[in-house]
Amino acid sequence: MELINQTLIMAFLGIIAACCVTFPILFLVQRRKQHRELIETIKDFLKQSD
Repeated sequence: MELINQTLIMAFLGIIAACCVTFPILFLVQRRKQHRELIETIKDFLKQSD
């Protein structure tokens, strides 16, 4: 029973560690993508105003 508890705790901590690495990376990628789309929108707007 002790081994099962330790295994579950380690698995849970592993999942938390994976999330702590994965979610910030996904956040940065999404933010960069939105930034690029914003720049394209501004470029299109400036082209139309010329």
